[in-house]
Amino acid sequence: MKLVGSSNKHKSCEIDTGAEETLQDCEVALSPFQEDARSGSITPAAEDCIKKLRDEFYTRMSDDLNTSHILTGAFLDALKFINNSKKQPKQQQLSLIESLLKIENEVKVVLDVLGLLPEGSTYSEVLQQLKDKALKRAELAENDVLHLIEERATAKKNKDFSKSDQIRADLTRKGIALMDVRKETIWRPCVPVEQEQEAPLVEKEQQLGEEQKA
Repeated sequence: MKLVGSSNKHKSCEIDTGAEETLQDCEVALSPFQEDARSGSITPAAEDCIKKLRDEFYTRMSDDLNTSHILTGAFLDALKFINNSKKQPKQQQLSLIESLLKIENEVKVVLDVLGLLPEGSTYSEVLQQLKDKALKRAELAENDVLHLIEERATAKKNKDFSKSDQIRADLTRKGIALMDVRKETIWRPCVPVEQEQEAPLVEKEQQLGEEQKA
């Protein structure tokens, strides 16, 4: 589905970091449901979510072609609907699958019209493209980032929290965000931070926890 009169220039617009984050949220939220799709009607809440997404999207497309503005509001509400469904009991999740997939399709329509989801591409492929752009912007190779992640892990193990904080802050300034997930650290693109900022609260809480255990 394409908007009539949308220009090639618009179709090839740059994907901003906010779009990357919502794409990743959508990928993570929907992956458990892909093999359990079933036919059936969608819930009233899902119908309302889809209607608001459509109405707001086309209104904003006519007023403002700024991607960062379009991918807010009802678009984020759609992702919240998906994410909130993960907190429901398994049986309720299954009853919501059709609604979730309908909303996912609407999200894909928005991204496709904006040129953020090339035909035939998966979310994972788009996310990899975004990572490649972030690495190029930061003038780093992925191996460089992985090496720094290992260096930071070693620093934390040695309780050298100043060094671990500095590694994380340096990467954040370059547009690379580190995220501690269970026992590993992953990275994803973020908005580059120009000025010095204090270490993230999560990092400080982890540091305090380590110090209390010592």
